[in-house]
Amino acid sequence: MNIPLTKITAAEAVVESLKTRILDGEFSPGKKLPSEQALLGEYDVSRLTLREALAKLAAWGIIQVRHGKGAFVSESISVPALGNVLIPLFPRINADRMSDLVEARNTIESEIAAKVAGSRTEKQIKTLRRLLTYDPRAITRAKVFAERDYRFHLALVEMSGNKFFLSMYQALHHQIRSFLLEYARSVTDWEQALERHTPILDAIIDGDRKKARSLAREHACICASYINRYR
Repeated sequence: MNIPLTKITAAEAVVESLKTRILDGEFSPGKKLPSEQALLGEYDVSRLTLREALAKLAAWGIIQVRHGKGAFVSESISVPALGNVLIPLFPRINADRMSDLVEARNTIESEIAAKVAGSRTEKQIKTLRRLLTYDPRAITRAKVFAERDYRFHLALVEMSGNKFFLSMYQALHHQIRSFLLEYARSVTDWEQALERHTPILDAIIDGDRKKARSLAREHACICASYINRYR
């Protein structure tokens, strides 16, 4: 079967590259991007293509173009294209935002856990158990562990059946994945780290909404404590 690939324009390629560089911390919030001439040299595109890319980033609120001064990574957040605009809040770029992300995760995930505890099915429980089964042959790198961790939390969001919860979680996926990758790198025992989710699952299985909410709320704080020690 031939799978069609989506072709992107040169401007879109520049947008994705600059977004990645911002995500990687090369350009932090408030920092000025290279000059237009420098970017033209780096990307080997036309001036029109570059300006189209910068205009798109500016429209999303990721950068601010100041007349006569250049383009700067935004320090504030705007509403449009939430998933992209949240890039300046990436915890790896701005460590001060870690507590904000933990608070956001706790607020969302605690209510999700409580909701799933009140409606869980046997099929859902089996799925969650499978995601918490540690296989040292499969989980060989921090990135693989972080993805398994993310899949467990995403599964809970999907099981909640609340489309708004799902949209909010997906909007934060860059930040959450970064957080989980740092966590994976900060712990020495991935099996034990995966087992830290078990009390949450047990509360969900028992249908104990209050306990599931409380345990889920504590979970991100515990993970953050390992990251802070690692740093």
